Amino acid sequence: MPQTTLKEPKLEKKLNLREYFDDFSDALKQCLANEANQKALQDAALMVKQTKPNKTKVILIGNGGSAAIAEHMAIDLTKNAKLRAMTLSGSPQLTTFANDYGYEYVYSKAMEAYADKGDVLIAISSGGTSPNILNAVEVAKRFGCKVITLSAFEEDNPLRAKGDINLYVPTKAYGYAEIIHNLLIHYINDAVIGSAVYKFR
Repeated sequence: MPQTTLKEPKLEKKLNLREYFDDFSDALKQCLANEANQKALQDAALMVKQTKPNKTKVILIGNGGSAAIAEHMAIDLTKNAKLRAMTLSGSPQLTTFANDYGYEYVYSKAMEAYADKGDVLIAISSGGTSPNILNAVEVAKRFGCKVITLSAFEEDNPLRAKGDINLYVPTKAYGYAEIIHNLLIHYINDAVIGSAVYKFR
Protein backbone atom coordinates (compact mmCIF):
# COMPACT_ATOMS: atom_id res chain seq x y z
CA MET A 1 0.00 0.00 0.00
CA PRO A 2 1.28 3.50 -0.81
CA GLN A 3 2.23 5.58 2.20
CA THR A 4 0.06 8.57 3.00
CA THR A 5 1.90 11.78 3.75
CA LEU A 6 0.11 13.95 6.25
CA LYS A 7 0.18 17.62 5.41
CA GLU A 8 -0.30 20.47 7.83
CA PRO A 9 -3.68 22.06 7.11
CA LYS A 10 -3.59 25.51 5.59
CA LEU A 11 -4.66 28.23 7.95
CA GLU A 12 -5.74 31.73 7.07
CA LYS A 13 -3.49 33.11 9.77
CA LYS A 14 -0.85 31.37 11.84
CA LEU A 15 -1.08 32.02 15.58
CA ASN A 16 2.11 33.50 17.00
CA LEU A 17 3.00 31.54 20.13
CA ARG A 18 4.97 34.26 21.90
CA GLU A 19 2.39 36.93 21.09
CA TYR A 20 -0.38 34.69 22.42
CA PHE A 21 1.22 34.21 25.82
CA ASP A 22 2.42 37.83 26.00
CA ASP A 23 -1.19 38.94 25.48
CA PHE A 24 -2.34 36.55 28.22
CA SER A 25 0.32 37.88 30.57
CA ASP A 26 -0.75 41.46 29.84
CA ALA A 27 -4.40 40.65 30.61
CA LEU A 28 -3.42 39.02 33.91
CA LYS A 29 -1.13 41.91 34.88
CA GLN A 30 -3.80 44.49 34.07
CA CYS A 31 -6.34 42.54 36.08
CA LEU A 32 -4.10 42.31 39.15
CA ALA A 33 -2.77 45.88 38.83
CA ASN A 34 -6.31 47.24 39.13
CA GLU A 35 -6.73 48.48 42.72
CA ALA A 36 -10.46 47.74 42.66
CA ASN A 37 -9.71 44.11 41.74
CA GLN A 38 -7.06 43.85 44.47
CA LYS A 39 -9.54 44.99 47.10
CA ALA A 40 -12.30 42.84 45.60
CA LEU A 41 -10.10 39.73 45.81
CA GLN A 42 -9.26 40.35 49.45
CA ASP A 43 -12.89 41.10 50.30
CA ALA A 44 -14.06 38.01 48.39
CA ALA A 45 -11.69 35.76 50.32
CA LEU A 46 -13.01 37.15 53.62
CA MET A 47 -16.61 36.81 52.48
CA VAL A 48 -16.12 33.19 51.43
CA LYS A 49 -14.16 32.34 54.59
CA GLN A 50 -16.95 33.75 56.74
CA THR A 51 -19.38 31.09 55.48
CA LYS A 52 -17.75 28.56 57.82
CA PRO A 53 -18.44 30.28 61.18
CA ASN A 54 -21.78 31.50 59.79
CA LYS A 55 -22.71 27.90 58.88
CA THR A 56 -23.71 29.01 55.38
CA LYS A 57 -22.45 27.80 52.02
CA VAL A 58 -20.87 28.85 48.73
CA ILE A 59 -22.79 28.25 45.48
CA LEU A 60 -20.95 28.54 42.16
CA ILE A 61 -22.59 28.87 38.73
CA GLY A 62 -21.51 29.34 35.12
CA ASN A 63 -22.15 28.17 31.55
CA GLY A 64 -19.89 25.98 29.42
CA GLY A 65 -16.26 26.49 30.44
CA SER A 66 -17.41 28.66 33.33
CA ALA A 67 -19.58 25.78 34.58
CA ALA A 68 -16.50 23.57 34.53
CA ILE A 69 -14.64 26.21 36.59
CA ALA A 70 -17.56 26.32 39.03
CA GLU A 71 -17.54 22.54 39.49
CA HIS A 72 -13.74 22.41 39.81
CA MET A 73 -13.62 25.15 42.43
CA ALA A 74 -16.58 23.80 44.40
CA ILE A 75 -14.51 20.65 44.90
CA ASP A 76 -11.43 22.59 46.02
CA LEU A 77 -13.40 24.85 48.37
CA THR A 78 -14.96 21.76 49.94
CA LYS A 79 -11.96 19.43 50.06
CA ASN A 80 -9.10 21.86 50.65
CA ALA A 81 -10.66 24.93 52.29
CA LYS A 82 -13.11 22.78 54.32
CA LEU A 83 -16.12 24.91 53.37
CA ARG A 84 -19.59 23.85 52.25
CA ALA A 85 -19.54 24.53 48.50
CA MET A 86 -21.77 23.32 45.67
CA THR A 87 -22.78 23.89 42.07
CA LEU A 88 -26.20 23.76 40.42
CA SER A 89 -25.19 22.29 37.07
CA GLY A 90 -25.90 18.56 37.54
CA SER A 91 -27.28 17.25 34.24
CA PRO A 92 -30.62 15.76 35.45
CA GLN A 93 -31.51 18.87 37.44
CA LEU A 94 -30.29 21.27 34.74
CA THR A 95 -32.22 19.53 31.96
CA THR A 96 -35.36 19.26 34.09
CA PHE A 97 -35.44 22.97 34.88
CA ALA A 98 -34.54 23.83 31.28
CA ASN A 99 -37.37 21.65 29.99
CA ASP A 100 -39.94 22.93 32.49
CA TYR A 101 -39.04 26.62 32.75
CA GLY A 102 -36.61 27.47 29.94
CA TYR A 103 -32.81 27.64 30.04
CA GLU A 104 -32.78 31.24 31.25
CA TYR A 105 -34.29 30.02 34.56
CA VAL A 106 -32.21 26.89 35.22
CA TYR A 107 -30.11 28.53 37.92
CA SER A 108 -32.72 30.87 39.38
CA LYS A 109 -35.10 27.94 39.97
CA ALA A 110 -32.27 25.97 41.54
CA MET A 111 -31.39 28.94 43.74
CA GLU A 112 -34.99 29.04 44.94
CA ALA A 113 -34.59 25.41 46.00
CA TYR A 114 -31.12 25.53 47.59
CA ALA A 115 -30.21 29.09 48.60
CA ASP A 116 -30.35 30.19 52.22
CA LYS A 117 -29.91 33.64 53.70
CA GLY A 118 -26.22 34.44 54.12
CA ASP A 119 -25.01 32.05 51.40
CA VAL A 120 -22.42 33.36 48.93
CA LEU A 121 -23.16 33.01 45.22
CA ILE A 122 -20.13 33.09 42.90
CA ALA A 123 -21.45 33.88 39.41
CA ILE A 124 -18.96 33.33 36.58
CA SER A 125 -19.63 34.61 33.05
CA SER A 126 -17.05 35.75 30.49
CA GLY A 127 -19.49 38.05 28.71
CA GLY A 128 -21.54 38.92 31.77
CA THR A 129 -24.76 38.90 29.75
CA SER A 130 -26.15 35.36 30.19
CA PRO A 131 -29.82 35.59 31.24
CA ASN A 132 -29.66 32.46 33.41
CA ILE A 133 -26.74 33.89 35.40
CA LEU A 134 -28.35 37.32 35.78
CA ASN A 135 -31.66 35.76 36.88
CA ALA A 136 -29.87 33.65 39.48
CA VAL A 137 -28.18 36.75 40.89
CA GLU A 138 -31.58 38.43 41.29
CA VAL A 139 -32.92 35.43 43.20
CA ALA A 140 -29.78 35.34 45.35
CA LYS A 141 -30.35 38.95 46.37
CA ARG A 142 -34.01 38.27 47.09
CA PHE A 143 -33.03 35.39 49.38
CA GLY A 144 -30.48 37.50 51.27
CA CYS A 145 -27.40 35.91 49.72
CA LYS A 146 -24.16 37.75 49.05
CA VAL A 147 -22.91 37.80 45.44
CA ILE A 148 -19.42 37.69 43.94
CA THR A 149 -19.25 38.12 40.15
CA LEU A 150 -16.46 37.31 37.72
CA SER A 151 -16.76 38.70 34.20
CA ALA A 152 -14.71 39.93 31.22
CA PHE A 153 -15.23 41.35 27.71
CA GLU A 154 -17.09 44.68 27.95
CA GLU A 155 -16.31 46.82 31.00
CA ASP A 156 -19.97 47.79 31.41
CA ASN A 157 -21.38 44.26 31.14
CA PRO A 158 -24.56 43.86 33.25
CA LEU A 159 -23.23 41.15 35.59
CA ARG A 160 -20.38 43.39 36.73
CA ALA A 161 -22.87 45.86 38.19
CA LYS A 162 -24.90 43.30 40.16
CA GLY A 163 -22.58 41.80 42.75
CA ASP A 164 -21.58 42.85 46.23
CA ILE A 165 -18.06 42.17 44.95
CA ASN A 166 -17.22 42.32 41.24
CA LEU A 167 -14.03 40.98 39.65
CA TYR A 168 -13.39 42.02 36.05
CA VAL A 169 -10.78 40.66 33.61
CA PRO A 170 -9.83 43.14 30.85
CA THR A 171 -9.85 40.81 27.84
CA LYS A 172 -12.12 39.78 24.99
CA ALA A 173 -10.50 36.36 24.57
CA TYR A 174 -12.55 33.49 26.03
CA GLY A 175 -9.48 31.42 26.90
CA TYR A 176 -7.78 34.23 28.79
CA ALA A 177 -10.98 35.13 30.66
CA GLU A 178 -11.70 31.56 31.73
CA ILE A 179 -8.14 30.78 32.85
CA ILE A 180 -7.86 34.02 34.83
CA HIS A 181 -11.29 33.50 36.40
CA ASN A 182 -10.17 30.05 37.50
CA LEU A 183 -6.93 31.49 38.90
CA LEU A 184 -8.76 34.22 40.82
CA ILE A 185 -11.01 31.67 42.53
CA HIS A 186 -7.94 29.54 43.26
CA TYR A 187 -6.51 32.58 45.01
CA ILE A 188 -9.72 32.95 47.05
CA ASN A 189 -9.53 29.24 47.95
CA ASP A 190 -5.87 29.47 48.98
CA ALA A 191 -6.42 32.75 50.86
CA VAL A 192 -9.07 30.99 52.96
CA ILE A 193 -6.57 28.21 53.70
CA GLY A 194 -3.71 30.67 54.29
CA SER A 195 -1.21 29.22 51.84
CA ALA A 196 -0.96 27.93 48.28
CA VAL A 197 -2.32 24.38 48.11
CA TYR A 198 0.19 21.71 47.05
CA LYS A 199 3.06 24.21 47.02
CA PHE A 200 6.28 22.25 46.45
CA ARG A 201 8.83 25.05 46.81
